[in-house]
Amino acid sequence: WLLPAESEELSRWMDKHKGETVIVKPEGGSQGDGIFLVQTAPDLRLKLSAKPHFGMGFGALCQRYLPDPLLLDGLKFDLRLYVVVTSIDPLCAYMCKEGLARFCTAKYEEPTPANANEVYMHLTNYSVNKKSAGFRDEDPFDVNTQASKRPLATLIAQIAAQEEAEGRSFDETKLYSSFEEVSAVLLQAMAPVLNVTYDRVAKESKLKPKSKAKAKAKPKPKKADSSDEEAEQDEENDEDGFYPNCFQILGVDVLMDSKLQPWLLEVNARPSMDISNPVRLADAPEGSRRCVCRDMDGEEHTHVQSTIDVYVKRMVLEGAFELAKSGGSPSKPPKGFMKMDFDRYSPSEAQETLQTVARIYQAAGGAKKAFTTSGLRRALAGAVSAGLAAHELDSVVTKWKHQGYRQDGNSEDDGAEIGVLDFAGLLQEIAIIRSKEEEPLDALASLIELCDPDQ
Repeated sequence: WLLPAESEELSRWMDKHKGETVIVKPEGGSQGDGIFLVQTAPDLRLKLSAKPHFGMGFGALCQRYLPDPLLLDGLKFDLRLYVVVTSIDPLCAYMCKEGLARFCTAKYEEPTPANANEVYMHLTNYSVNKKSAGFRDEDPFDVNTQASKRPLATLIAQIAAQEEAEGRSFDETKLYSSFEEVSAVLLQAMAPVLNVTYDRVAKESKLKPKSKAKAKAKPKPKKADSSDEEAEQDEENDEDGFYPNCFQILGVDVLMDSKLQPWLLEVNARPSMDISNPVRLADAPEGSRRCVCRDMDGEEHTHVQSTIDVYVKRMVLEGAFELAKSGGSPSKPPKGFMKMDFDRYSPSEAQETLQTVARIYQAAGGAKKAFTTSGLRRALAGAVSAGLAAHELDSVVTKWKHQGYRQDGNSEDDGAEIGVLDFAGLLQEIAIIRSKEEEPLDALASLIELCDPDQ
């Protein structure tokens, strides 16, 4: 649920599902800051009202709290998986078989009103738990380690031992397949958004002619002839044919339940590649210098190199650069990587709809023009021809720009990739106006069918 837009819907769900826990993550937050748990609708309203900007643009993402997480030594943990995307169309990506397990530092108990604020018990964020007195800094590669941050390989060995001790069989291949499924379905949903980003990167990466020191006098306009038109066409073709050799690393965070099923927590478009950890000065190597940053909430500390971060992140980056060097299609995956098989996971109808929305968004002019009356009229010309009143488009766009699109007021600076999702919401509102008798999703489907540039 997205707040405040879906606050009432969330409240109704909580009233219906007594005892369920919801985790609330503030918009624009990071490193676990401001996250809280609630179990009743009145408690949700009370905690939201305590936020200084609630009702004035404050937003949050709310998710159902996973009720039965997999525990090791009684501790909850999450996983950071790394996926390297080398192509959007066709979709091609490689998943690193190594990753990071981040552990809580207090024994897990089911959420109750009494323990809902125990962040070291419920939040797996490394940035939160590193401040805990229970944080364990041990050899992360020892199979018997209780380190608060461990490589995926160590974690898998420990899970296998725990499953065997409890009389259950463990299939490592099946576990990696479940990681692949979560990442593949996620990427299929994100592909239209990433494709818009790629087009923007390609345009920005194209070399432009150097500007002259002095501006020359403008030549008198001349009548265009066929050679001018051919040159202009060649220039357009040249621009269309420019495809930079690039990649994107995604950090996919998952939480596993007691049946070893991974559940998506979030995806990070710019996962941290930092390889240092803050350490209390009293626990640091002799001769360490005090750091003046606020990383440990003002507590005296220093930063030391993290062997596990060096090991895992070096593997990720080396693999990514090897993939880029090969043009994204190596004869075999880099060491420690597996190529993802997207053919095993068919895109859902919703994902295909988003792909069409992305095409219409591009036809409307992308981030600069899609939320203007001229851009929207151009992109929805098919619907206008079929009877949609142009003045209705204009009024919706005006309303959306002031109330729905980009509440922070910085629409000029917004990333194009975010605009696609906003544009989908705008189209949904127009579709409902156009087809009042249809269900919302059916109305959207009929609208984009009329306006799809590929039709």
